[in-house]
Amino acid sequence: MFTSKTCEQAFRLMFVLVFLAGCTPSKPMLPPGPTLLPPPPKLTQPITPQQPLQPVQANLFKFVQTIQVTPDENYSGVIVGFCRINYVPATDKFAVTFEAKLAQPSGGCKESGYAYKEYTIDMQETGKTGVFSCKTEDSGSIMVDNTYYFAVADMSNYGWQVLKLDAANWTKLAETSISLNPKEKYKNSDPLVAFVNGQLDISSQYNITGDWPEGGAATFHKFFTSDLQPLGEKMLDNPPHVCGMSMVYVDDVYYLVTANSYKGDLVVMTYDKDWKYLGGKTLIQKANWSTGLLYDNQRFYLAYIDTSQRTEPGYFPVYENVHLAAFDRDWNLIEDMAVTNYAPATMVAGRPWLIQHANRLYVSYDVDTIDLAHPEKHNSQALVSVYELTKMP
Repeated sequence: MFTSKTCEQAFRLMFVLVFLAGCTPSKPMLPPGPTLLPPPPKLTQPITPQQPLQPVQANLFKFVQTIQVTPDENYSGVIVGFCRINYVPATDKFAVTFEAKLAQPSGGCKESGYAYKEYTIDMQETGKTGVFSCKTEDSGSIMVDNTYYFAVADMSNYGWQVLKLDAANWTKLAETSISLNPKEKYKNSDPLVAFVNGQLDISSQYNITGDWPEGGAATFHKFFTSDLQPLGEKMLDNPPHVCGMSMVYVDDVYYLVTANSYKGDLVVMTYDKDWKYLGGKTLIQKANWSTGLLYDNQRFYLAYIDTSQRTEPGYFPVYENVHLAAFDRDWNLIEDMAVTNYAPATMVAGRPWLIQHANRLYVSYDVDTIDLAHPEKHNSQALVSVYELTKMP
């Protein structure tokens, strides 16, 4: 039986109703990294071929390595998601966080939870790991210096549980609960957690009608101090857009990168410091879930999901891959590269995250097995791909 844990999975379940009627899922072995798998079975519906982008400049990203974070002796990897890598200055180490099935009870959690694993700068495991939350719903997070802000969907008290953690030792510094009402309009799935303009911003989808829109709708944003004290709320409905986004604040301007609809294109939306809409631009066609974004004072870097391997007409089934792109200050495309390049009906990649440390970019994401019968088999794993920037700002 399949359960919908994210907006992405909810849409894939639509495909199950159409293409699946009593099929039993198989359990193929997961490959060690994002490699192109053997040719898939013949599809019953046509797939639109990928449309390669034509960047202004090439060879900005040089592949270094891909690290498979799970499974291991602690985390069986039956369900792994929301993998995020961050740098912790106090330890001079990387911390990779993810949702996982536990091999044995840990941190007060019996079967599953959100965990961290520590890595050296050259991505070697230090052996330090632990569980910091027993909730296993959709999450969002951000690292601010040595502080990790983590928001996870709370289904018992519809809303979010928000934690402030010291990432040097993973002790809890503060905690709060956010109730959302009514849940038909305010969604708690796939929250964005950003620290912008001195405030913590936690946001997700707002649907005026209560139903998930075919096109874009709006997002609501709840603001907090660094100590999780509430500062108010803002609704963004111009232009229409969906959750599964990322945000940075540069020179008194908010930059939000999201999709204009789940089946649509990536766009950047800009707002002034008072949240007045300044304008936007279409960035990449047939893409969504742009959940990794950063700016290095010269270029914007973006990790997103390419949805060009889609069935036409109708969109579903769609076979998604993680991409990494670079843009100049005016959001002109510099380079776009496939981090994963899975063929249809083999693997699917999701929920990318992106950080920079020195001259390297680190893309974390999860992958799941897939076939024509089942959009996701829920035996996903967490990975991190590392790229060297060949041209620094």
